[in-house]
Amino acid sequence: MDKWMKNNNFNKILALALAIILWTIVHVDTAPTSQTTVNKESKIIENVKIEVKGFDEDKYVITSQDAVSVRLEVLGKKSDLTYKFSDAYKVWIDLSNIQPGDTTLPLHYSLPSGVTLQDINPNEVNVRVELRNTKSFPVSIVTKGKPAAGYQVGAPVIDPAEAQVTLASSELSKVSKVQGTIELDGESDTIKDKKLKLYAVDSSGNEIKDAVIEPSAVTVDLPVTMPFKSLPLDISFTGQLPGALALSRVLPEQDTVTVYGTEESLAGLSSYEATLNLSAIDSAGTKELKLELPAPEGTVKIEPAVLNVSVVTSEVAEKTIDNIPIKLEGVDNGLSARITDPASKAVTLTVSGAPALLNQLDKNNISVVADVVGLTAGNHAVTLHVSLPRFIALANASQRLTATVELLAPATPEPTATPDNSSAAVTPEPSTEPAFVEESPTAPPQSPDTADPTATPTPSEGVPENGANSGALNGVGNNVISTDGT
Repeated sequence: MDKWMKNNNFNKILALALAIILWTIVHVDTAPTSQTTVNKESKIIENVKIEVKGFDEDKYVITSQDAVSVRLEVLGKKSDLTYKFSDAYKVWIDLSNIQPGDTTLPLHYSLPSGVTLQDINPNEVNVRVELRNTKSFPVSIVTKGKPAAGYQVGAPVIDPAEAQVTLASSELSKVSKVQGTIELDGESDTIKDKKLKLYAVDSSGNEIKDAVIEPSAVTVDLPVTMPFKSLPLDISFTGQLPGALALSRVLPEQDTVTVYGTEESLAGLSSYEATLNLSAIDSAGTKELKLELPAPEGTVKIEPAVLNVSVVTSEVAEKTIDNIPIKLEGVDNGLSARITDPASKAVTLTVSGAPALLNQLDKNNISVVADVVGLTAGNHAVTLHVSLPRFIALANASQRLTATVELLAPATPEPTATPDNSSAAVTPEPSTEPAFVEESPTAPPQSPDTADPTATPTPSEGVPENGANSGALNGVGNNVISTDGT
């Protein structure tokens, strides 16, 4: 063997043979190798959501869509079907060129790699599109539940007070109001800075789900308080001003107060009277006084508890006013009345007060009344009652003013004599003609003095009083003065 291996020709022949074998293996053995058959299977995927692309939500709104999901039947290798997430299957409609109205559109889809579509159901969708409209509505607040026993809910303060609702034109007309809801559970204090989500409702109170509301929420303050009552403020006085001074004006910083309590304790309250002490005033001019306001008996509290009052005083002055008419009151039915003294049926009064008030005073601001209620027919000396504007007084308050009033009963008519016809010898035959009788009305004689009207006169109004800051005379009310010392 070694001999052959050392032979050069033999090695060449052997190399050639090996080369031919290798070439044959590479180039001649081209028969295809057998391949393993790949098994594919189908799969049903339910409820694949239909997405919307290219839709202009600022301009349009979808009012109906006959399908929102589809059923897919797909084919692929088990590994592809098993390990691909369901969100890899996409279905959508393209609304980029949509116009208002009803439109039927084909469905587009996207599947994972290696998966093919066998069937899609449905394969198209009908969509109705309308133009989007916006309208403003006031925001209202609805309360559910109850506050603490004895408390009540006041008017809410809402910020902002309006909201805009955007809907399809056909749906926007159904919106009745925009509201938020506050749940109450025994609260006894005011609810502050409560954030409430807004929703639109129709006339039946049903929420309209598709409404777009801007802003979507508001901030609300809801008062929760005991029952309360707003009362007009009346100011009376205690203490004395120096003799040379007179009140000209009394101005509280507000003319009403709020009293809190049970409904029973508030029922009998119609006004609130506060007492101002004038002894702190020692010179003419304007002075600011603090007025303490205690809560009325049986109530819980009052607001404000302290009130600033501006008091204006002036040097006292006097003024004489002539021909103030005397008015009769209280004349009983069936009587007539007249004033016999003074003959002028008027009086002259000298009054005192602040010069600014006296300058505005005349006889039309003063009422002088003779009250004859309960008096019978005859002559009577009647004490006169003088009604003056507030802060005006009679210069001589001790002077007793009287008037003589004559009350007259109606005259009794004279009886009419009845002729005696019993002695008539002949009784006339009845006539077929109707009898004619002339009746003369009999009027009771009247005294010339009964020309005065018998209706109860009404005294003229002086300056009306409304607390301490109303009326024609710088806001002062009336003083009623009985000149018999009462």
